[in-house]
Amino acid sequence: MTIKICVITEKRTDAINIVNEALIDNLRIQKKQIKVISFNNKPFSLASLNFLIEIINTIRLIFLIDKEDTLLFTDPLSFNTLASLFVHNKKYVVFYHYEKDPFYYKVLPSISYSTVLNSFDGIMCISKFTFSQLKTLHINIEKCKVVYCGVDHKLFKPSLCRLFDYDYILSVGSEEPRKNMKNIMKTMQILRNDYPNIKLLKVGKANDQNRKRTISYVKKYGLSECVIFTDYVEEADLPKVYSGAQLLLFPSLLEGFGLPVVEAMSCGCPVVTSNINPMKELVGVEQKTVNPNKPIEMAAECKKILQNNKYRNTIIRNGLKRGKMFNWTTTAKEVLKFIGY
Repeated sequence: MTIKICVITEKRTDAINIVNEALIDNLRIQKKQIKVISFNNKPFSLASLNFLIEIINTIRLIFLIDKEDTLLFTDPLSFNTLASLFVHNKKYVVFYHYEKDPFYYKVLPSISYSTVLNSFDGIMCISKFTFSQLKTLHINIEKCKVVYCGVDHKLFKPSLCRLFDYDYILSVGSEEPRKNMKNIMKTMQILRNDYPNIKLLKVGKANDQNRKRTISYVKKYGLSECVIFTDYVEEADLPKVYSGAQLLLFPSLLEGFGLPVVEAMSCGCPVVTSNINPMKELVGVEQKTVNPNKPIEMAAECKKILQNNKYRNTIIRNGLKRGKMFNWTTTAKEVLKFIGY
């Protein structure tokens, strides 16, 4: 019997959206008959209206699913995932990371985040770190499997093209508190003593509240002439941005995977990242990691890369080798195997 796979996802503007789109594209390559149900759950600027849309879409989803479909939810934090409790299909979910329970579980009687996760036939964790998080949520780990995200190596590879004519350290991602923007700015303040002309190129959108907080750090540490915000960069240009950087500074405090780390390694960009998982897990034992709460240590590692070409080249070489471990073809095959295709 042929398994019909229905992927349930929602439109996003962050790294998870990149992961979702790449996963769906590569599942289609491996198995052409993939049905996708995608919702725009945030069409309005008002949060209350968006939540109402989420409720409506969740109810709609129950009626859009065919009885013979095997379901794959791409985000367990989405309200739409609650529809899984009201269908009898085989169902699986991709688990990114746990920070706190979604707010709506506080008002739903007798339903918890753990209850919903335990209702799935299988949970795919995007790193060993997220697998370990599930243990703390009292999830049956026998039905969980680590399936790493991938990278499009046809796109993410070293490039000789340069988009900027200045030396820069790269920061990629949103500016949520877990991204550790404060210590990134403290690190840049230290580095500017020896490298007064180096810039920090901040790539990635941020909401108004987070951007306001970041700018306050920029002003506090005297970096107004140092930090450049580019917000959204076309994916096709990202390899040029990575390749042109002196290094990627990614001292995140919490990630499910840390896609910029793998993208940077694949482009031959040295990475300075946290000594906690999953970042430590991604770069491997060959590369030194840093305490994300110690800007002096972060700056020292950056200086070593900036000053020592032999050390820098070793990191680049190890990163290129390590980056090849992560590819979407392998990810798609493992997902299909896990759900019984």
